[in-house]
Amino acid sequence: MAVLSDPSDEGYCFSMQTTPLPSRAAKHAITPASSAPPTTTHKDHAIDSLARALEQSLAPQACAHLALELLAHVPVEMLRHAVQELNQRLRWDFIDKLPLEISLRILQFLPATDIASSVLLVSKRWHAVASQPYLWRQLYRAQGWRFDRQRWELYCSFPRIADASQSLLLRSVSQMADAFSSASSGTLAPAVASLSKLQSLEREFCAGNALLDGGASQSAMDSLATATAAAMSLNAAARASPRLLHHSHVQGDSLGALRLLGIRLPGIGDRSPGPSNRMCGSPQRLAQQLCPLQLAPAQSRQKASSAGHRARRIQAVDWQDMYLQHHCLLENWRKGRCRVDRWEAAHSESIYSLQFGRDNWLYTGSRDNSVRIWHMSETGSQITPLATLQGHTGSVLTLQADESTLITGSSDATVCVWDLDSCTVRHRLQHDDAVLSLRFTDRWLVTASKDRMLHVWRRDQDYAHAFDLAGHAVAINAISLHGDVLVSASGDRTIKLWNLTTRTCVQTLDEHTRGVATLDFDGMYIVSGSSDRSIRIWNARSGKCERTIANAHSDLVRTVMFDRSMDVLVSGSYDETIKVWTFSTGCLLYKFRNVHTSRVFKLMFDRSRIVSCSHDRSVAVIDFAVNLPHARLLL
Repeated sequence: MAVLSDPSDEGYCFSMQTTPLPSRAAKHAITPASSAPPTTTHKDHAIDSLARALEQSLAPQACAHLALELLAHVPVEMLRHAVQELNQRLRWDFIDKLPLEISLRILQFLPATDIASSVLLVSKRWHAVASQPYLWRQLYRAQGWRFDRQRWELYCSFPRIADASQSLLLRSVSQMADAFSSASSGTLAPAVASLSKLQSLEREFCAGNALLDGGASQSAMDSLATATAAAMSLNAAARASPRLLHHSHVQGDSLGALRLLGIRLPGIGDRSPGPSNRMCGSPQRLAQQLCPLQLAPAQSRQKASSAGHRARRIQAVDWQDMYLQHHCLLENWRKGRCRVDRWEAAHSESIYSLQFGRDNWLYTGSRDNSVRIWHMSETGSQITPLATLQGHTGSVLTLQADESTLITGSSDATVCVWDLDSCTVRHRLQHDDAVLSLRFTDRWLVTASKDRMLHVWRRDQDYAHAFDLAGHAVAINAISLHGDVLVSASGDRTIKLWNLTTRTCVQTLDEHTRGVATLDFDGMYIVSGSSDRSIRIWNARSGKCERTIANAHSDLVRTVMFDRSMDVLVSGSYDETIKVWTFSTGCLLYKFRNVHTSRVFKLMFDRSRIVSCSHDRSVAVIDFAVNLPHARLLL
């Protein structure tokens, strides 16, 4: 019995009966054609003795030559029998004979495509061994791939939600928005009806009447996100309509619904006017309040089940399926198999900046002076507006967010540091001209401006101003920060590398023939896009330009991003196109022509999708996870 286990996977083990290795004597024995046991004679012993003597006295090549000469004088019928015996020896099934651990170790050296197309089809025994989760997990990790185990547990923990229930929740959110609008004007009845409907829906959800058996689905996550949007609307009402909250009947109904949802809204019972922003509490915080099972650790999940949620057993990972989905996802990238979804008029003016992450929260900054927060569905076919933040008097040109903080830079020459828990501006930092780019880490915040200066702030010291860096001749269009290494790109046609510890410029790259508009940096390589319409790939350590994609676009290259692990580089341009290239060779894979109808200002991508924004006021999602239900789990 062979048992194989991995301490990194709790409860994961498997066993399989194996046949022991044959002995040396059995290796040299000749099995007769009949099933009757062979009869050993004096002649057989003589032949065996002669064979052993020849093996000891002759070289292997001489033995082989002698055997061929003997076979040449054997009758055809006997020769046919000898060939059958030789075939049996040549077809020795190592999978059947070797211990399971050794067989799996050998199979790990084969390409996964060969295992899927050939090894699995040899025999039932080979199929059983080649289907072992351990083998596919090792093949998966050998590619350097990872997957989000926390999200996998989330998928397995939540049951499938019926499409009808999801649609009902969507309609409820829409009705709630209308109800709160009319409530602020004095009509309370629609708000009461809307809250009552949401309350009944949540009771139905908790009781399991709207649930289907069969495990988890992506629609569950979408419905939970929709309910989060409902919480946002309730929160907006708390600030926008104190009359609604303090009305005796409505307050009891709304607070009952909130208790049922598990949400504590800031500002309830507080008669002081709230901030002008249409949200209180970050999306992450509200999602955590709304869905305690979603983000709670495994220990508390069982405790929460007593409130009406039945705990679901975490399913084992199907590593073979996970490998094939990751392989198919990369093939979709290579061949351009995708679906494009586009949302018109996401803002009232051009959208200059965006960021999205694995939590599906999308942040966009616009010429209309606002920042909007959205939730993107798991399937990528829908984005739900969650909040609008107003804090700048000019266009929001750049932004970056983490779990609790959003930092935005504007043409009004200010940088706003937002607390996403309260949606208020905690710090307001100043430049002398428009802030064109910013990046931060746990320690540093660096802001770049049209005033040709790089301001460096200490995040770990309450955003105290640390020092300035000067060296560019004109506006600094883009920066990227990796640890203590800062890279800046300017309209003066140069790219500079800075060491924030020593506060010095350590290298200048100057092969672009016109201003540099954008760059991306991963600590080892820099990719830059320029007004000269080219894309250049630099080695940050040597300072050499290793590849140049001349005439990459027909107009200014406005945005670039790359991922060496995927061997993918994506660029967007004023020529209204988005192009996907191989990073290693600079070869064009394909071009998207009709995603936007005007200049592309910003794009980002992860393993499964590209998200972009444009002068045409739209947000577009190019989704490569077509028919791949677990693509969002892949890292």
